[in-house]
Amino acid sequence: MKTKKIVALVLSMAMVLGVVAACDKTGESETSAASETSADATTEAPESSEETDPVADTSEFVELPVQEVSDEGDKVLIYGWNEEFPGLVEKYSDVEFDLETTESNAYQAKLDQVLASPDEAPDLFVCDADYASKYMNSSNTLAINDIGIAYSELSEMYNYTLQFATDDNSVIKGLAWQACPCGVFYNKALTQEYLGVSEPDDVAQHFASWDAFLDAARTVKEASNGQVKMISGIDDIWRSYLNTRTQGWIVNGELVIDPVMEDYFDLGKALHDEDLTWQTSQWSDAWTNNAGNKSTVAYFGPMWLGNFCLPFGADGYDAATNGAWGLTTAPAPSFWGGTWMMASKHCDMKASCAQIMRDVALTAANLEDMANGGEFVNSVAIMTAKAADTNFHVAWLDGQNPASVLLASASTLDNSTVGQDDQTINNEFTTAANSYFEGTIASVADAEAAFESALSELGII
Repeated sequence: MKTKKIVALVLSMAMVLGVVAACDKTGESETSAASETSADATTEAPESSEETDPVADTSEFVELPVQEVSDEGDKVLIYGWNEEFPGLVEKYSDVEFDLETTESNAYQAKLDQVLASPDEAPDLFVCDADYASKYMNSSNTLAINDIGIAYSELSEMYNYTLQFATDDNSVIKGLAWQACPCGVFYNKALTQEYLGVSEPDDVAQHFASWDAFLDAARTVKEASNGQVKMISGIDDIWRSYLNTRTQGWIVNGELVIDPVMEDYFDLGKALHDEDLTWQTSQWSDAWTNNAGNKSTVAYFGPMWLGNFCLPFGADGYDAATNGAWGLTTAPAPSFWGGTWMMASKHCDMKASCAQIMRDVALTAANLEDMANGGEFVNSVAIMTAKAADTNFHVAWLDGQNPASVLLASASTLDNSTVGQDDQTINNEFTTAANSYFEGTIASVADAEAAFESALSELGII
C-alpha cells in the first residue's frame, strides 16, 4: 500500500496558539432539560477557517429521537482513572454514585473487560482525548439522545469538542466540560534576561512563527552559554503540528502523512542537532523538574497543565515565585487533552447519568465556578465573557487573564482529523520521528517508511 501525500491548505495564523485531565492526579427521577444551561447561539456553518464559529453547529451532527428515560437500577456506577471527575460530580451534582478507579496505564484494558458483560459494567465512564474516539465509535456507548439529552442543550459548547464526541455516523455520544486550547507558559525572568522582554504581548513575537521560535531558541542557548533551553523536549511542540493537519492519518484505508508533519520532522531535527532542548520526554521527572529549576523557558499546553501538573501552577503555587510565569500565544493553534463522559450500553441509570452530564458540562453556574477557578470550560459564552473581563485573572500567572490569550485558539480548533486509532498511530509516529531526530533512522523518507511498516504490522492499515 502506498502512502498518500495530501497537499495541506494554508492556515491563517493570526492570534493563534495552540485530559490527560489533571495528569492522573488523584484528582434520578425522570430526565428533564437543565434550567441553567447557556443561551442559544448562531449555528451557521463557517465558510472558511478565518470565519470559524466556535459555537456548536449541531446541524452537522445526526440527532436521534430523544428518549424519555428513568432509572432502573439502584445507584450510578462510575469508572475513571483519577479523582478529578468524581470530585466534580460530588461538588456540582446531587446524584449519588459508586466509583471504581483504575490506574491510567491499565484503564482501557479494564474498560474493555467490564464492558463485555453487564455484570461489572459502569453506567458512566470517562475517557481522555487520546482514546475517547475509540469508545465513541464502538457499540459499547450510548448516544446522548438515548439518555434523554437533546442537541438543543449543547448550543454553547465549543464545536470541536462535539466533533470529537461523535461516532462514524455523526451521532454525539459524549460530553466534555473542558475545552483545552494550548498556549505557551513562559518563565518571565528567563525571557527578560535572554530575550529582553517579559510581558505577554512582547514575548509573543518570539512565538509568532516557527522560524521566530527557532531563532529565539538559538538566542537563548547562546546567551546562556547552553545553561538554559527554550523548551525541555521536542515532543513539547508536536501537537501544534498534529492539530493543524488538513487530513486524518487514515483516509479510505490508506495512510496520509500531511505535509505539515514533514515540517515537524525538519524543525525537530534542527532542535536536536543544534542541542536546543534538554531532550526530555513529557511526563518524565526531568521534564517536570525543568519547569521549576530555571533551566527551561517555555512549556506548551492548556490550562490544566499549569493548574495541576507543573510546579509553577496552581497546585505548586508559592508566593515566593508569584509572577514568575506568564502565558502567551503559540506559533500554531492546538489542543491537548480533555475528558469526555459517556454512558455505557449497559447503563440502567439513564436519568441519573444524564443529570450528571448536565450538572458537570451544561449547567452555566457550575461552569462559571470552574472558570473562576482557572479552568477553560466548554462554554463559548462564559469564556468569551472571561476574556473580556478586565478583573478576571489567575494568581499564579502574575494576575494575568489567560482566557484573553487562549480564546482565539479555541475559536479555530477543528477535530475533524481525529480517528479512533489515533493514540496508537500517534505513538508510532513519534517513535519514528524520534529515531530520525536521534540519527538511528537516516532520512525523513526512511522514518515515514518505518512508521507505515509499524502500522501495517499492527493491522491498522
